[in-house]
This record gives sequence, C-alpha cells and structure tokens, in this order.
Amino acid sequence: MEILEITLLIIAYTLIIITLFLEIVCYKRNIETLETIAFTVSLLLLIVSLTVTHFFTILQTSGSANVFILFAMVLTGLTTPLNVLEERLHKIRPVFRKFLIIFSGGLLVLIMLGHLIQILDLLQYVVAIFLGASVIFSMILIRTTKPRVKIAHREKMQRNITIAVLIFIPLSLIANFVTDLNGVATKIGFVLPMIFILLAGGKLWDDVHRLSLIKPQNTVREQNLVNYSLTKREKEIALLLVKGNTYRQISEQLFISMPTVKTHVGNIYKKCKANNRIELISLLSI
Repeated sequence: MEILEITLLIIAYTLIIITLFLEIVCYKRNIETLETIAFTVSLLLLIVSLTVTHFFTILQTSGSANVFILFAMVLTGLTTPLNVLEERLHKIRPVFRKFLIIFSGGLLVLIMLGHLIQILDLLQYVVAIFLGASVIFSMILIRTTKPRVKIAHREKMQRNITIAVLIFIPLSLIANFVTDLNGVATKIGFVLPMIFILLAGGKLWDDVHRLSLIKPQNTVREQNLVNYSLTKREKEIALLLVKGNTYRQISEQLFISMPTVKTHVGNIYKKCKANNRIELISLLSI
C-alpha cells in the first residue's frame, strides 16, 4: 500500500512542479496572475510538509514539522479563494480579500505563538476548519458564478474537476477507513495526493492550452478590429500581440519606443475591455 502512496505522491509532485513552471512562463507573457502562482506554490508547500512529516519518522515528533504543516494549510486556505475570486465574475467586495489576508496573517502569528506555549493541538483544529471552509467556499463560488474571459475556455473542465473533488474526497476517506480496518497502515493516505493530481493536472492542461493560443498561427477577424474601433497603429500592435510578440519585439518591428507601445497596448485593452493578452486573443481570434 505504501508503494501506491509513494507513486501517487511522485505523480503529484511532477504535475505541480511542471504546472508551476508553465504558470511562470504564462505570467511573463501577461496571461497568468500572481494569485494562481501563489496557489500552486501553497499546494507544493503543503504536499512537501506532509511528505516530510509522514515519511521521515525522525521528524514526526518534531514541533517544527507540525508548524510547517499548519503554515502550509493556512497558505492554501488563503490562496485558494483569492485565486478563485480573481478568475470569477462576482459581487463580493474587495474588503473580503483584506479580511481574508488579515485573518490568515493572524493565524500564522498564532501558530508561531502556539508552538512556543504548546497549544498546537488546539490550533490544528482551527486551521483545519479554516482550510475546509475556504475550499468549500471556493467550490461553491465556481459552481454559482461565471468565469472571466481569460478562463472561459476551461469553464467546463473546471466545473468537472470541482465535481470530481467533491465526489472523490468522501470515497477516498472511506477507502482509507477500510484499509485501516483491515490492518493496512497508510502513512499519508490517498485523498490529498489525488486532489493534488486533479488540480495540477487540470491546470497543466489549461496552461498548455493558453500557451498554444498565442502561437503565430492564430488568426484575427478583420471585422473584430473594426468593431472595437482600433486605429491603424493599434491594429498593427494588436496583431503582433496575438502572435505572441513581446513589447520589446513590437517596439523593434514598428520602430517606436517602449513607452509608446505600452500606451497603445493600454488603449487597445481599454477599447476591447480586456485585462490581459489572453482575453484580447479570445476576443479577436476566430
């Protein structure tokens, strides 16, 4: 049984690391957000902390190891809703984000103090409730709101992953319970590795799709350029943006300064009501 656990962990590690790399690439191309990268980093920290604690018995009695896990759980509980809020169309006020950040910061401080005064056993329940509530809230938000333009292409997949996670969690808990009854010891179980695999796998597929969207073979409808009342220069720059050119490349090809390029790009985004390159590509491409 331990071999299966290790295999799932290896798959989860591989997917998360590759996903994180592609997210950084997407961020540099202005088609990814820091919230998404932070969410992936928090997942990586969580699975690292669990792996170290459960597979290295010398650390199982270490208070610092427990602190590491609780820290990772709080960060996951923070970044999960922040990422979803960034990707969905909703009416939740910005003050909620601030409250979430402040509350999470308070929990991190309590964990450090709790380690010193030996109350981590109590705090772990508080952190678990926070993480659970955060995940449930995020899943409800996904099921009840519409996506922003930049992730509209993966809406169906995201909803299916949400359903899969909701179904798989209780099934995995039952499976772990049955193995315990049969005397088969599981160190970390199958729930978290499978959730990580589902989340990272879905995001990896999305990143590959996003990067494929900005390949040169993308074509733009001329009528779309007309509909958004783009000037001749803005049309030239919009076409280069869709083909994946950087600001510097656009500057060199059109013989204009970088500030001028940025000004034109800002005007293009404003006229097309797009927040980034991926949204612009979705609006202008066939």
